[in-house]
Amino acid sequence: MCGFAGWFGPDAEIANLEAMTTSIAHRGPDGRGAIVIPLQSGDRVALGHRRLSIIDIDGGAQPMSSPDGRFTIAYNGEIYNFLELRAELEANGSRFQNRSDTEVILESWRRWGKSALRKFRGMFAFSLFDAERQELFLCRDHFGKKPLYFVGGTHSGRQMTIFGSEVSSLLSHPMVSSEIDPESIYRYLKWRYAPSPDTFFSKIKKVTPGSCVTISSEKIAEESFWSPPMAPGTFSGTYQQAIDEFREIFDEAVRIRLRSDVPVGAFLSSGIDSTTIVASLAQLGATDIRTFSIGYAGDPGSELALAERSAREIGTNHTSIEFTSEQLLQQLPQLTRHLGAPLAETAAIPIHLMSTEASRSVKVVLSGEGADEVFAGYPKYMFETRLGSLPNWLVKRFGLGVLFLTSPRSQQTHRIRIAARALASGSFEDRMTSWFGALTENERARFWRGPETHSIPSRRPFNAPDTTSSLGRVQYFDQTSWLPDNLLERLDTMTMAASIEARAPYMDVRLAEFAATLPDNFKVSGATTKRIVRDALGSRLPDGVLSRPKNGFRLPIAHWFRNELHDQFSDLVLVKDARLAAFIDNHMVGKMFKDHLDGSQNNDKTLWAFFALEVFLRELA
Repeated sequence: MCGFAGWFGPDAEIANLEAMTTSIAHRGPDGRGAIVIPLQSGDRVALGHRRLSIIDIDGGAQPMSSPDGRFTIAYNGEIYNFLELRAELEANGSRFQNRSDTEVILESWRRWGKSALRKFRGMFAFSLFDAERQELFLCRDHFGKKPLYFVGGTHSGRQMTIFGSEVSSLLSHPMVSSEIDPESIYRYLKWRYAPSPDTFFSKIKKVTPGSCVTISSEKIAEESFWSPPMAPGTFSGTYQQAIDEFREIFDEAVRIRLRSDVPVGAFLSSGIDSTTIVASLAQLGATDIRTFSIGYAGDPGSELALAERSAREIGTNHTSIEFTSEQLLQQLPQLTRHLGAPLAETAAIPIHLMSTEASRSVKVVLSGEGADEVFAGYPKYMFETRLGSLPNWLVKRFGLGVLFLTSPRSQQTHRIRIAARALASGSFEDRMTSWFGALTENERARFWRGPETHSIPSRRPFNAPDTTSSLGRVQYFDQTSWLPDNLLERLDTMTMAASIEARAPYMDVRLAEFAATLPDNFKVSGATTKRIVRDALGSRLPDGVLSRPKNGFRLPIAHWFRNELHDQFSDLVLVKDARLAAFIDNHMVGKMFKDHLDGSQNNDKTLWAFFALEVFLRELA
């Protein structure tokens, strides 16, 4: 787990490379390295690296070159099946000089080329230079668990590509503009993140998950090597056979993520995802398991006690952390700079605070991220399974009816109204965004004061095959957009800001490919979501975990805006010199804030989105 930066082109100022890697020092406090390679064209490839030492602490320094000097790599991530790949390569005559997975990537590429990417089970982003072909490859893992950004342009009339693990790294190069993209701000009102390949900056793009960009002096070309599989119903066995196979693959996914030369721990909430991982650690015979939970001070419904009870029953060395709204505000500017985007998910900051505490005793943590998206754990999956195949007009009428019958003032019906509002949306695309409480098209139009917008984001989230079921269609959206562009960016940034590595067993590519073959009713049955996970692993869990309703990690933002955060919101967002006023009618924001304060509406998510946007524009624009 590391960070890297560099460029392909005529620029060779080593001071620029130093500035780029210094900006991501938190991603790799254990070591640093740099190399500048001259090309036949007169261009240069510059690779800079910051290392967080996890595997082969003494022998895995980067950038790393192959023995013959043909290939050089700067790499961020972990290839969990590197031991198996190493054995396969050695059986075919390969020899290795160290114990790192980095060298395995180099040798795999030498032997198999780009087809090696499909053999990797892990999380990775890397830049790899081929001296013989005079080409640089920027590659990103299947789901996009590791970030990778780039800028393509010209310098002195020649092709110039600058890249790095964080937006801040690119912005440290003098040729990269910090010009904000108004289109992305407009989409933010809908998505609360920037769908790939776009970012919030006009010139900076993301390498698409499951893709590799080839760069030479003449061209930049991107090609996909993997996308989330959509093959529902192709599993030919019984449900019990599916349970047995799931359990085998899942335990293997956990086991190979224990490969480390440094201590490994796990995040532990009171929910199914993290608890199944920790329970499997115990099942696999792991000892001295260190687990970490977080909650906010004064939470009447705190889940810390439930997590602590699970830790006692499983037998872990557990740490609980409480935080306050003051810590939220203190951390927000710095973490916004790391993310390179508005911190629209309030849960991001608690993840960072928990990671900071975890870093005192471990360098690696296991996380339950991805379980909901791969095995259909959200309530929306249940609704879409039942209603998604019906005509849009009928689903819309049902949603409108529920909205009519529920009160916007009631906290008890708040989530029901979110579901109803989503179902009342006119299209599948609008429904997907409404599930997370985003603004409708009409609402966005009322708030928007920026330049006229024309473009739309990549259609990738909505191009699932026509034969895909209603459930599969939603999962495809989540796995190609919501998950990589929001949740995974958040997880990576917040953990790496604390200099620790997060591993997600539920996002193992073999497990995801298996999940794609399952019939829908193996994942959602009636009101039961993540059915196969519950039935396969439920016997390992402490009492009460399975029966607990899905709640997620929610902060009392609605309450805080009426109290602790009231003045901060007013002084930051509702003032004449607010940065967002160039794009958003802050008088409309003020009206929404007033409606929230008097209790006529609960606008906490949207208000926080505006608050986070203002902080972002002040920090990075």
